[in-house]
Amino acid sequence: MTLTLIGDIANWLAAGIVFPLMLLPLAVYFGNTSRSTLSWVVLVSVFVAAGLLFAWLVPVITATASPQALMIFAGTVIAVAFCIGLTGGADRYVTQLSPLFSSITRITAQIVMWLLLAMAFIQFGVVVMRYVFGINYIFMQESITYLHGTVFLLAAGYALMTDDHVRVDIFYRGASEKKKALIDFLGTYLFLFPVCLLLLWTASPYVGNSWAVGEGSAETSGIQAVFLLKSLIPAFAILLAMAGFSIAARAGGVLKGTS
Repeated sequence: MTLTLIGDIANWLAAGIVFPLMLLPLAVYFGNTSRSTLSWVVLVSVFVAAGLLFAWLVPVITATASPQALMIFAGTVIAVAFCIGLTGGADRYVTQLSPLFSSITRITAQIVMWLLLAMAFIQFGVVVMRYVFGINYIFMQESITYLHGTVFLLAAGYALMTDDHVRVDIFYRGASEKKKALIDFLGTYLFLFPVCLLLLWTASPYVGNSWAVGEGSAETSGIQAVFLLKSLIPAFAILLAMAGFSIAARAGGVLKGTS
């Protein structure tokens, strides 16, 4: 129960930090240098009010999000707003955070990509041991799943940022730079960021319950660390949001003619 509570608090703290930061590029795009911070405060206030109203109107969501969780979320949003307002404003933070988030996403992906080599060696070893020597170890087979999940979840943000993901391209390739920037900007705010917040919202009980019971493999000789693998889900959402921040900041600059 304690681990579930800790996970719940950590997730809502993360959401309270990620959510207002997501709106910074949007505020900078709609407001000039002197009004971007005010635009950002208005946007954050409107979205928080809309979210609370939605949670109040829908009983299922009200039951999922406890009053304590909402208080943590709202308090974190207010604290972030004060910090940004008092230490340079929205423009400064977009300029500084965009390369920082890009670096974090890139470095994380470059580190976990080495796991692909380990995964290939382990898979080769599993095949040789099974079909040549007739030996089979469950933990080795499960380790491939763990490695694959880690690479997929922690490198997805970098794949998005470098446009290496699968894109269903209908008209994007032949569009002008400004149209591409508009598609990236709108897509980030209409689809990417809501999914990231939804993942953080739903991951809290899912990951917390896994930690609470120390969830492991159904096999006795398997890896007893499923709770660690599930913990990568909120990390995936945060890294994806970081990549989206950089994409939105870059696209906003193109649309405003500043980059």
